[in-house]
Amino acid sequence: MITEDLLKMSSNQDDNEEIESGCMVTLGGHKYYVPISVEDNLKPFISKSFQSLESGIAFNSEYGVLSGFSVRRSAEKTHSDGTVISKYLLCNRAGFTDVKMSCSEGSKSKVGKRRRTKSGRCGCEAKLVLKFSPGNIYYVSNFVEAHNHPLVPEDCRHFLKGSRKMSTCSMNFVFDASKVNIGTMKSFRMMKEMVKGYENVGATSREFRNFDRDLKTFIGVADAQMIIEKFKVKQETYPGFFYAHDVDPAGNLTKLFWADSTARRNYELYGDAVSFDPTYNMVFAPFTGVDKHNKCVTFASTLLSKEDVTHFTWAFEALLEAMGRNSVCIVTDQCAAMKQAIPNCFKATNDFPASRHRLCMWHITEKFPAKLGNFLCKETEFMEKIKKYI
Repeated sequence: MITEDLLKMSSNQDDNEEIESGCMVTLGGHKYYVPISVEDNLKPFISKSFQSLESGIAFNSEYGVLSGFSVRRSAEKTHSDGTVISKYLLCNRAGFTDVKMSCSEGSKSKVGKRRRTKSGRCGCEAKLVLKFSPGNIYYVSNFVEAHNHPLVPEDCRHFLKGSRKMSTCSMNFVFDASKVNIGTMKSFRMMKEMVKGYENVGATSREFRNFDRDLKTFIGVADAQMIIEKFKVKQETYPGFFYAHDVDPAGNLTKLFWADSTARRNYELYGDAVSFDPTYNMVFAPFTGVDKHNKCVTFASTLLSKEDVTHFTWAFEALLEAMGRNSVCIVTDQCAAMKQAIPNCFKATNDFPASRHRLCMWHITEKFPAKLGNFLCKETEFMEKIKKYI
């Protein structure tokens, strides 16, 4: 009984969709679908004129959204001066998937590699042709309204490509969210809650991601100048904020150091032992330590384009300029460049002794298997003693 009821519901739903999309059956049994819910003044017709090609394309795209299909730009003919003489606008399901065949050894053939995406093309012949006429006017020279596939119902038309457009409000929201490190997916879900439903957002998560990508591309090489300007404003607003930067002969940012008032205060209180770990990209290297609660605190941060003696020396000198004194001990990994830079920077003065350079125990234990072999690492007593120093 349940199966019969489901079949009836499915049949009724299909019938309703066919009625809404104006389904017609030919004598040969072929079904064609014509939009019947679109007002006449929003439908294109033969000889309808437009002031420009783009206005004609926009009109047809809007007609497609109201009808339940997406429009795809196709072939065009151009004059020698570059003027478009004719433009074909097809249904996005026009044509068939082009399966490229590549011949291999002998008479064997195999399908060429392509993206594993499902194609919805079914040979739909619906189209609209715009032609150029004197006076820079385009008119409809050919219009085929019937489709050979069901049209998208009204409650799902917001997923059509022509409907997925980000509003100015959505763009500003993504931009503001990125300032506080909110990703595109989370901002998309937040936007959905604000407008009470996905259908009211006006775009999908893909449009949000694409806009974020385009925004970063637009910023391009200006991102370094933007952060320098931001640091200048921050230093004027908060006198305790310190930053330093350096550029190469081409004007590219190669070194950047910054520390706010809280970080400098932490260094004053807990800066006897400093850890410097340049293990990130470009290279991001924080200066960290431990407070009286055994919690990790950050003293400063730096971005370096290279891991060499020159760049490390610059970072250490910037740290001394910001903090005003040497640390008692500085802990790093086993790096030959830092081994040379630290004694040259953290020298003894009249007020402070030279900093002691020590290697991180964690990095040392990580190299045990390669340096000592697995046999010694399996010794329980040996490893228990080592853990006391980690």
